[in-house]
Amino acid sequence: MADGTTKARKPRRTTTAGQATRERILAAAERLFAAQGFAGVSMPQIAQASGITAGAIYKHFASKADLFFQVVTRAVQEAPVGSEPSLPAAVAAYTTRRLRQVRQMAVEVHYAAAKDADVRRLLRASLDRQISDIAAGLSAAQAAGDVAGDDDPALVASAIMVFIMGLMHLETLKPSLIGDAAWAAFVKGRAEALLGAR
Repeated sequence: MADGTTKARKPRRTTTAGQATRERILAAAERLFAAQGFAGVSMPQIAQASGITAGAIYKHFASKADLFFQVVTRAVQEAPVGSEPSLPAAVAAYTTRRLRQVRQMAVEVHYAAAKDADVRRLLRASLDRQISDIAAGLSAAQAAGDVAGDDDPALVASAIMVFIMGLMHLETLKPSLIGDAAWAAFVKGRAEALLGAR
């Protein structure tokens, strides 16, 4: 504008048809990324599998990296982590058979981040946000006396995230433990101990 101020952009309204197209793109991309990995999939392949043009994908996603990261984020967010809403229970849920695809996608996003700067940037921001959220929750729980100890919440949150990332590699590290109830109970107990749960 002439006075040096900028006019705020109105957020783009998503129509029902637009949301349906976005969901088709995400579903097709998830299938392709799970089967071929980030590097093995092109935007034209995703467009063809979605039944749209390659250019139309960019109305919904800024880049292939953005689309990939949205697929991974959605898979993690939609993962059924059990009926108990605690963080230790959520950590233990990653030992189950039903979260196999989530584990595979997590491994793939880390592999892609090593090779693609955009994926690396998105992943770093997401992990930093998750660690910060865990640390804030832990700090509040410490202040309320709900957890023992006075460990640095940021360090504990980082350790929890490292623990979760290790669980993402169960298929290669120790596949015999996937779905093992004793292992799940052990993981939950270690997460509780790390958090200082009472």
